[in-house]
Amino acid sequence: MKLSQLPDGESIFLDANIFLYSAFDHPTFGGACRDFLTRVNQEEVHGYCSAFVLNEVFHKLMMSEIVDKFGVQAGVANNLFKQRPEIISELCDVWDELDIINNINITILSGQIFPEFVDLSKKYRLLAMDFVHLAIMRRNGLTNLATNDADFKRVADLKIWKP
Repeated sequence: MKLSQLPDGESIFLDANIFLYSAFDHPTFGGACRDFLTRVNQEEVHGYCSAFVLNEVFHKLMMSEIVDKFGVQAGVANNLFKQRPEIISELCDVWDELDIINNINITILSGQIFPEFVDLSKKYRLLAMDFVHLAIMRRNGLTNLATNDADFKRVADLKIWKP
C-alpha cells in the first residue's frame, strides 16, 4: 500500500528509510516521503519512531556527509572519523537534517525490549535493527509500518505502507 493512501487519524511507525529518502532527496521516493512527513507533522496521521531509528538515520547522514565533504569511499568514512574525530566540527548538513527531524511532530518510543526482539528475529528471520523496530512496535500496539524494506513482508500481521 502507498503511504499517500494511509487514512487520516492512523498511527504508524516510521522506518529509517523514510527519513533518509527525504533527506537525500531520493529521485524516486524523496517526494513521497517528504509529503508523508508533512502529513505526520500536521498530525493528519500519528507518527512514531524510536531512538534506534533516529540513531540509524543520524549515522547514515553523518557518514554520507563525510563521504561527500572529504571525497572518500563509503567504506573509508568511518575509519576517517576514527582517525580524525575533529572532522565532526566541519559537518553541516547532518545537523540541519537532524534539526528538521527534531521539529517534526513524531512520538519517540522507548522501553525495554529484550528478550522479545531475540524471539522475533528467530521467528521472522530479520536483521538486528529490523527486529528491534518490530519489538518496539509490538510493545506499543502498532501494526502500520512506513518502510521500503521488503524484509518486513515476512511479518503477516503488519500493514506495510511504501513510498
